[in-house]
Amino acid sequence: MRISDSGRVQDKLINRLERQERQQAFQRDRFFSYKLPEIHNKLFQALLMDKIVETDNPAAVSDVLLKGLKKALRSSEFDFKYFIAPIRSLVPQANPFSLYITQYIMEVLINDPDVIDIYGTDLDIYQVVNKVISKISIQFERAEEEVITQLSHNKSLVHGSREYEIALDELMRKKVGEEGKRELKFFRDKAVTVIQ
Repeated sequence: MRISDSGRVQDKLINRLERQERQQAFQRDRFFSYKLPEIHNKLFQALLMDKIVETDNPAAVSDVLLKGLKKALRSSEFDFKYFIAPIRSLVPQANPFSLYITQYIMEVLINDPDVIDIYGTDLDIYQVVNKVISKISIQFERAEEEVITQLSHNKSLVHGSREYEIALDELMRKKVGEEGKRELKFFRDKAVTVIQ
């Protein structure tokens, strides 16, 4: 017996995989857009505390790191994948944003005039970056689950509708914003003591 619709099955499978990839990219982008200040502060602090980055001008290096995070967020899919290509196989099942920031540190930050030196191997830098991003991601996912649970009690909102997305966005900004403000103040205070 011959299967005559094998092309159609492959097309459906490819479409499903592409849709899943777009959804994951959307969720990552949403995570980064909500948590960018926190990621920036914690990551910069971790790079200094773990002695990955040595600098005499922390404020300037912090600004360059922030530019890299924003560039990762705004990059097209092609530019993003092209940028991480040299270290794509650094670890199995790597976090793409951790790879991007690792590559940014090794390629751009190292050439900044305010950076004295970058210490550690590619893997060492990736592990520091990924540890920060993973920890923040877990907290974000918990907050998102709480908000989705809260929205599920509202029977007037239909999952996937425009009204649902607006309500989700508002509640996430409120929840993440409140947590982010407390954490931001804590880490700014802590960063001042580290730099002094």
